[in-house]
Amino acid sequence: MGIYKKLQTEPSFIQNGLNGFSYEITNKNISIAIEDVYRCHERSCKSLVSTFVYYVLESTRVFKIKNNKYNVIQGDVIKIPPNIEFVYVGKMKLLLIINPAFNKNNEIE
Repeated sequence: MGIYKKLQTEPSFIQNGLNGFSYEITNKNISIAIEDVYRCHERSCKSLVSTFVYYVLESTRVFKIKNNKYNVIQGDVIKIPPNIEFVYVGKMKLLLIINPAFNKNNEIE
């Protein structure tokens, strides 16, 4: 039996310069969200245990990962393993899949 999840009209979370729309799922191994970055999100962060996989829905902006800059465009995929510091800069829309699922206690800003 499949489960259909519709994108919310109101953000599930709000951070520096972005609105996040989480898809609530019962699988604790992953979490899925859409991040709508509406201004520079120059917040460096890293996860101690999770891998972040971003799929670029809309963008012509920059990810900075381990002092390397990547100009990302629609259709690009960015995989960030645990313990790798990263930041993204500019206006963009991203699909984010986190494995294991997001846990604020595992994040360092």
